Amino acid sequence: MPRFDHLKGCFGLLPTPYTEEYEIHIPDLKAAANFCCTSGQHGIVWPVMVGEFYFLGEEERIRGLDAVLEEMNGRLPLIFGCSGVSLPQVLLFARAAQKAGADAIIAMAPARTNQAVALEMFKRMADNFDGPIVLQNAGMYAPLTGEQIAGLIEEVPSIEYIKEERPPGPKHIAEVYELVGDKVKTIFGGAAGKFLPDELTRGANGCMPACEIADLLAKVMELWWAGDESSARAMHTRLLPLINLETHPFMRYMLKRRGVFTSTVERAPAGAQTLDTADKREISVQLAAIQDLVEFYPFGPE
Repeated sequence: MPRFDHLKGCFGLLPTPYTEEYEIHIPDLKAAANFCCTSGQHGIVWPVMVGEFYFLGEEERIRGLDAVLEEMNGRLPLIFGCSGVSLPQVLLFARAAQKAGADAIIAMAPARTNQAVALEMFKRMADNFDGPIVLQNAGMYAPLTGEQIAGLIEEVPSIEYIKEERPPGPKHIAEVYELVGDKVKTIFGGAAGKFLPDELTRGANGCMPACEIADLLAKVMELWWAGDESSARAMHTRLLPLINLETHPFMRYMLKRRGVFTSTVERAPAGAQTLDTADKREISVQLAAIQDLVEFYPFGPE
């Protein structure tokens, strides 16, 4: 019997923190999981693109999974990211999720493969993991058409959720909802939550943004669920200037200012995305504009 029958709402994506030696910073990773659990988010996902799965080795990724689950202790559902460089690696992570007790798994096709590989991957994931599968349909990773998704769900009933993020996201969410809205539990949007109200009007009932302000996006969703669309839209509009600034350095910097991360080390050079003094000044201006919305983990000084 699964711990969580229906996954929906705002699921925070954990960025992967690193030590000065470029190892996964396990205490910071656990602190991010606790932050999600105690700030009002509805679930956790790690590691996907926000968590830089493509930089992580197999053993350290599985150790990270165990650490996150230990910290969460069943307080929220965890969706474990199984995307990898090959189909065998995806299945290795699916088996690890099964052994560790993840609540669901999510994956997209390996880079430079095609739709045939994607279809085969989801079928084989179901052979290696007993719980729910989230089909991640991203624009650059052999995305499936709505018709292909509908056919796959008929073949693989454990695909209970979809993260639809082919651009433009809202239109593709509407396409998928029309085809399979009555056959899956939740359609999640992506794009950092930029289009959340539009996605909700078109059939989404979930979102997977990076976790640093996902507690505030969770409030947007809860206002929407309560029938207060006007307030939900107004709050989302206030958050958009911050969302539009999002990069990996931004995520780490924001989590440090909230007292969650102690490290902002990047495993690969951030290049032009490195935050400079002007970037931080603009972030501070935008934070001042939304500080009344923050209930937990107030933002500290630079």
